[in-house]
Amino acid sequence: MHKMKRIFNQDEDRRQKPIPLSKTFEMCMRNLKNRRGRYVLIFISISVVVAFFVTTLSYQRLVNELRTTEDIQTIAVLQRAGALLADAESDKQQRDQMIWLLMLSGALCFVGVTNTMYMSVTERYQEIGTLKCLGALDGFVVQLYIIESFFIGLVGSAIGCIVGYLLTIVQAGLILEFGILTISSLFYSFIYGVPPALFGGTILTVMAAIYPTMAAARMKPVDAMRVEI
Repeated sequence: MHKMKRIFNQDEDRRQKPIPLSKTFEMCMRNLKNRRGRYVLIFISISVVVAFFVTTLSYQRLVNELRTTEDIQTIAVLQRAGALLADAESDKQQRDQMIWLLMLSGALCFVGVTNTMYMSVTERYQEIGTLKCLGALDGFVVQLYIIESFFIGLVGSAIGCIVGYLLTIVQAGLILEFGILTISSLFYSFIYGVPPALFGGTILTVMAAIYPTMAAARMKPVDAMRVEI
């Protein structure tokens, strides 16, 4: 009896052995490839919101940089476009409106991505049940989906940053003039808008995946296997 218990414990230890991180990445890439149609919706959602973030932040920073110039032509262009504010209170009001718009769009994106991730996890319950029957730990299931959501958020945010910053330059050129855009103003607007949007979009996607991932990881293998999609 003691010998059988020892054999069982050894088998249990082997069954519970963590899967290498390289294998986890390989499975993530395979899942993303097989479900690219589903994840396109998340890519689009993230890219649109991040592009809006970048355009809003970068354009505001670009205008603020141009306001500090002493060039007469630049000042005239800003006056003609109504970009020179009369007082600090108007500037604060515009900034508050921008913050509310960013918060609202971020909340809508979070809800949309969470819903899409939940549907993606739901349709893979039987796959999760199979993995857990084969010995996958709850932590592995969580790790698998977190890595997938991180990659989706990073790529989607990067695309949104590129599109958003290009739109910033086009917007500034059409509203103001391309000729007054300097390398310094473009650089500072890029630094001010792109890194925060890239980081925020990635973290937003990972956070949106936490709830459905934890729900899937807590499921018993038998319950997951008998779910009908």
